[in-house]
Amino acid sequence: MRGDRCTGGRVDELQQDSGRLGAQDVSVSQYVVAPSVVSHNQFDTRTPLQQVFYWTPDQWEQFTCEWVRMRKDELGYLGVEVLGGTNDRGADVVAFMSDQRLNGVWHCYQCKHYAAELTLDDALPEMIKPFVATLETSRTLPTRYTFVAPRIHPRLKDIVLTPAELKKRFLAYMDGRTRPVAALSAETRDAVCERAARTDFSMFWTVNLDEVLEVYSKSPLFASRFNLPPSGEPAKRIPPPVPGADEARYLQKLLDVYQEKFGAHIATVQDAFEHPSSGQHLGRQRVAFFDAESLRMYARESVPGDAYEELKEDVLTSLIEVAAMDFPTGWERLQTVLTASGQLTLTGTPLLSLFRNSQRKGMCHQLAHDDKLTWCEGGCQ
Repeated sequence: MRGDRCTGGRVDELQQDSGRLGAQDVSVSQYVVAPSVVSHNQFDTRTPLQQVFYWTPDQWEQFTCEWVRMRKDELGYLGVEVLGGTNDRGADVVAFMSDQRLNGVWHCYQCKHYAAELTLDDALPEMIKPFVATLETSRTLPTRYTFVAPRIHPRLKDIVLTPAELKKRFLAYMDGRTRPVAALSAETRDAVCERAARTDFSMFWTVNLDEVLEVYSKSPLFASRFNLPPSGEPAKRIPPPVPGADEARYLQKLLDVYQEKFGAHIATVQDAFEHPSSGQHLGRQRVAFFDAESLRMYARESVPGDAYEELKEDVLTSLIEVAAMDFPTGWERLQTVLTASGQLTLTGTPLLSLFRNSQRKGMCHQLAHDDKLTWCEGGCQ
């Protein structure tokens, strides 16, 4: 068996930039559910409507931010941020519509996750905060202020739908002696009332949970957030005519095999394609690699936790023993491992129904790319 390192030609050049593969994997959202939040490979039997009532306020806030981001293009937002905290001044999630951000045109989303329905008595103290913020900071009033809660009392919905009545109730509240009002100085209270009297209260909105879920259900985050079975099929990825840096490592290992079996003159991927024996084989391996990449991308966006990486670990645990057997050539090791991948009995993965022979073979090449599998002993160091 050949023990020296093969010259890789074109692959060696590509391998210098192989780190770009990670740079291309841009996460869909910074709020993807943490693996510790969901039980891997076990789906939730509750509906999304049922699940949200058991969330923490922080989870609800993150969920709201994800929903707002999904509407970013629709509503013309330049950016969406979470400000939730003790000093957020009534602005949990903010969406900017100009470069001036909170000094320009912006929308506010106030997140409330209570066991009971959100009522007008809950909303009125929150409505004071954006007015006070304009007095104590350089913030402008948001042009839209939306209450987002799992349950909203019908009376609050009705009053918000009549801005004139909402303003009347707010000004009456400001004349009372409730704790939020009494906490204000007389000067601040008068200034808030004066500003509120000049404000169009159509800026205040409520949103129904089913509306939020309807938007969210169209996102690849839906299954991950609610730990639901994956739906749909992986988007087919076609190998580019010229291999990129993200293929360099596994292609070099295939070149080692071809050089050993067909001759040292196969020094580059182009040589391998032009060879009558290795050309078609190489084409099939590239298709399989990209089929596996399609499944990896699908799993990342549609399945809770790290299901694909867990599946790779399960596959490696079985195939590493096959690859460790004595083989006279790298070609025989490669072919035996590829065949064994199609015969594996796998359980406990939500990807099982999608893990077909092509993806299984492609995963072998992903493992080779990760230096977990090698076909020729001493090759591709």
